[in-house]
Amino acid sequence: MLPQAAARHVAQALRMRVGEPLTLFTGSGGEYATTLARIDRRQVVTHVERHDAIERESPHAVALVQSLIAAEMMDFVVRKAVELGAAAIVPLLAARSQALPAERAERRVAHWRQVAIAACEQCGRNRVPEVRNVVAFGEWCEAPDGCAGSAILDFDARRSLAAHASAEPPHTVAVGPEGGFTPDELRYANARGAVSVHLGRRVLRAETAAIAALATLDAIAGDAR
Repeated sequence: MLPQAAARHVAQALRMRVGEPLTLFTGSGGEYATTLARIDRRQVVTHVERHDAIERESPHAVALVQSLIAAEMMDFVVRKAVELGAAAIVPLLAARSQALPAERAERRVAHWRQVAIAACEQCGRNRVPEVRNVVAFGEWCEAPDGCAGSAILDFDARRSLAAHASAEPPHTVAVGPEGGFTPDELRYANARGAVSVHLGRRVLRAETAAIAALATLDAIAGDAR
């Protein structure tokens, strides 16, 4: 029996009928070939025929550290990051980030996790990438799996992300908010092992930069090669 939200989507949005095939996934890998067995107002029941151990993850796992931006654009970044294969998404509270009161942060993260699931359904991923809790810039830098070895976007950096990734593809890329990371933040991250990189000589919006960075890494080290 499908969860309520999925059942409503199958019955009302997709208008599927009994006997039609439906592919399901749990989010932890592989997928299930099923057939719709019953559809009514209260529930949708499927018959599971087999499990297929299909994987669609990139061979180069990349975490996107995305500074908080406007709500709709943050949703957009989460959605596109999932489509582009990000293995994890880390919402970051930087100096120039959009404000997000602590009492709202938990709800926003829960919302982004649902956005990630929906994006997996759309693009065919069967492993849902982790959307982590909001973290402050300093805490991220100091964490054991924080900024050390990360590529951090800096418009004034001397080296491009493409050149850096061709030599040593990073497993984390950090994107600043509107206005970018402050000079103090960049110095702080660099002192802790982050490598400053640029995406070209045009100023990109934050959401564009996230997509461009992930696409660049996917083309150089991922499954778009």
